[in-house]
Amino acid sequence: MKRIISLLTLLALCLTFFGCTENEEASQNISVAESVDDVDNQDDLITVENGDIYGKIIEKIEPNILQIESGNVRFKNEYGEKVDIITDQFDEWEIDAEIEVTFTKYKAANGIYPTRIYAEKVMPLMLCYKPIIYFYPEIETLCSAELLLNGNLTCTYPDYKENGWSDFIAQPDGTLTFPDGKSYYALYWEGINYAEWDLSNGFCVKGEDTASFLEQALAQLGLNEREANEFIIYWLPLMQNNAYNVISFQTEAYTESAVLKVTPTPDTLLRVFMAYYPSETEIDIEPQALQPTERNGFTVVEWGGSVVTNK
Repeated sequence: MKRIISLLTLLALCLTFFGCTENEEASQNISVAESVDDVDNQDDLITVENGDIYGKIIEKIEPNILQIESGNVRFKNEYGEKVDIITDQFDEWEIDAEIEVTFTKYKAANGIYPTRIYAEKVMPLMLCYKPIIYFYPEIETLCSAELLLNGNLTCTYPDYKENGWSDFIAQPDGTLTFPDGKSYYALYWEGINYAEWDLSNGFCVKGEDTASFLEQALAQLGLNEREANEFIIYWLPLMQNNAYNVISFQTEAYTESAVLKVTPTPDTLLRVFMAYYPSETEIDIEPQALQPTERNGFTVVEWGGSVVTNK
């Protein structure tokens, strides 16, 4: 019996040894070429349909490799919480920037996956801060609202359910009463939006002039005094101490990546969304033509903003 146990133990040790050796060889066969084009055997590449990871850059590795801490749980089992990506946009990214990577990976034996991802596209994650939505029906109206976001909601109030905000009563004064009896003056959300903001035109404003600029711009865009006050109260502390703020109000770049569906359909839908970044120097930018929105009938108004981090 002891002899049988010894043989079984020896067999188990051999299997463990050879299994580790096979795994190590598989790991060593994973190339760390500077780009996908440098890979010897293109057949070893797999393009993953809709493959992506996202997370914060925690380190730059020369010459063009970024290490990120992944925030995408779908890939934790494959890549772990920290992965390296190879990108030809190395110099554009800053430590702590949030990025999304569409990637190509290698075939891997025995469940071993590469620690380096070959990026096909790298995008900054745009955080949408404090979009807030007001409802102004002409008469008491049963409403629902759904947000089709190209990304992920990170915070909502009241709670955003599976079908959005459903079956609340909107009053002409803007009060929203939900089925549980609780009342609110607006709907609130924040989220990560996979969008590319259009900064081809806008305004370069001194930090000390930010309040007066926003007062004029928001009135021109169609916000009333209360809505503009809330916008400025939120954003001014983040902007007034910058040397300059480069500001652009988004149109299709925002509305197509964060579609707002309201039932019943409002007569007027006004969505004001500001993208900006701070600058130490004055920036020459083509002035933006602000298009005012006239309010008629049942009106829904939203405002929000985003800090552009890859500038």
